[in-house]
Amino acid sequence: MKTFIASIFLFTVFTQSCFTKDKGEQMLKVLQDKFNSVSNVTADFRQTVNGKVNLAGKFFFEKKNKLRLELKNLIIVSNGTTNWSFNKRENKVVISDYDKENPPVFSINNFIETYPSQCTVSSVNEGGKEILVLTAKNDSMKFKAIKIWLNGENLIEKLLVDSGGKTVEMTFTGYKINQRLGNSIFTFIPPIGSSIVDLR
Repeated sequence: MKTFIASIFLFTVFTQSCFTKDKGEQMLKVLQDKFNSVSNVTADFRQTVNGKVNLAGKFFFEKKNKLRLELKNLIIVSNGTTNWSFNKRENKVVISDYDKENPPVFSINNFIETYPSQCTVSSVNEGGKEILVLTAKNDSMKFKAIKIWLNGENLIEKLLVDSGGKTVEMTFTGYKINQRLGNSIFTFIPPIGSSIVDLR
């Protein structure tokens, strides 16, 4: 009888595990399909590290690794070939080549396309909401797990990155998609009088 009960228990755990994995794969596909259907995205964002806010501002993203972050004292811009980082306080611009091997932490491609292939994909229900979970398959990854919350439009509402000892949370609100952004928003002209450090 005990053997029978143990078998039922193991079957239930295995079934729940498979369902969780399938649900996670479904959520990932929905997110990827949404991402592939839009050409650009803008949103307000906030980043906290271990519960303390360290970044907040405006986020612009367009396909082919185009990115712009507008923060209180910093503007980060990339056109997919060149990166510009403008420190307003120091009035200094650092220019560098875009590195495909080490894209910016805000690279949406990482979370949606790159990381899933290197992780176990599943889901978990927290507070009645299903959450997509990416768990690193080995210790070479820069994180242990990533939790992704989706909003009603299947866009990323919140990211929670657990790197072991440090938890980074990013929230996105006020989404706008497929705007007429223009190429100028993803290039940067150093202000007159600013110091320039060109690392290219």
